[in-house]
Amino acid sequence: MVEDQLEVSSDEELSQGDKFEEWKRRAEAIVELREAQEDMMNEESRRWEDWLVDGNNHVSDSSWSQDWDSGVGNSREDVQADPSEMIPEKGFIESVRDLVIGEEDDDMLYEDRVFRFASLNSAKFLAVLIIIPWALDFLVHDYVLMPFLDRYVKTVPLAAQIFDVRRNQKLEMVKELKMDKARYRLEVEIGKSPSLSDEEVWWELRHKALELRDEWRLENRRAFANIWSDMVFGISLFILLYFNQTKVALLKFTGYKLLNNISDTGKALLIILITDIFLGYHSESGWQTLLEIIVEHYGLQVDQSTITIFICLVPVIIDACVKLWLFKFLPRLSPKVANIFREMKRH
Repeated sequence: MVEDQLEVSSDEELSQGDKFEEWKRRAEAIVELREAQEDMMNEESRRWEDWLVDGNNHVSDSSWSQDWDSGVGNSREDVQADPSEMIPEKGFIESVRDLVIGEEDDDMLYEDRVFRFASLNSAKFLAVLIIIPWALDFLVHDYVLMPFLDRYVKTVPLAAQIFDVRRNQKLEMVKELKMDKARYRLEVEIGKSPSLSDEEVWWELRHKALELRDEWRLENRRAFANIWSDMVFGISLFILLYFNQTKVALLKFTGYKLLNNISDTGKALLIILITDIFLGYHSESGWQTLLEIIVEHYGLQVDQSTITIFICLVPVIIDACVKLWLFKFLPRLSPKVANIFREMKRH
């Protein structure tokens, strides 16, 4: 009881990061001790089995050896019984309640307590990493940069010229105006709208062109604001990661444990799924769509030939690096996963 009280008081004095490091070292020591005990028990049981087998070969006709064999068999069955049956199982509702409330049971393994502590704190930190940078990005973009750019364009002619409609946007405007002109003629032909004179059609198209011009200018200002707001997003994310090294360590520890809990077949399936999505033969359309979204988001003027060259080079280089890692470094990290890939390559 005195040792428990001293341990509780020392845990209260330590900070959260020091407490986690202490728990982690203690859990690793417990796991190593348990593995050493299991190795010693296995070695001792093998010695007993060898002795029993030799004894049964020489004195199998004696009655006391039969009683001894039956007793050893019963004890061996008791030893080989599932130890989880000795521990009472909890219901699903109780497990969820303990996970949400944070109550710890005395029969829970120490490393499981460490993993639950790390997973809960990692989930909270991951939520912070998502919410805070996104909120700053939204506030800077919509409530700082956009009102400033709207006033700046009205007062500075050079800024209005910079954010004016560009050449490719003018071509898009011409296509849309041609579509509207054809739509007016079609509505007149089918009797949906009254006949319009050339001057009236001209005025309609002029109003439409002015609306499109204002929309494209606003889109250019939004694209310029996206550059700075995304920079704020990246800087805030870097600051959170830099000044929370303990939380980053918790996040890495949780990810490492989750990855180790996946079976070898699951790891192979995950690698195949990711590589086929980003580096498969059908991923060219996905890369092109992704690049077009990025270019449109930042308002960049990039030719289609540049995008094609990028798609022809970058995914191929990444594919070569991934294959080198799979066939040279993966067998050292996980031989079973490498064997699965060899079997797939063979078939």
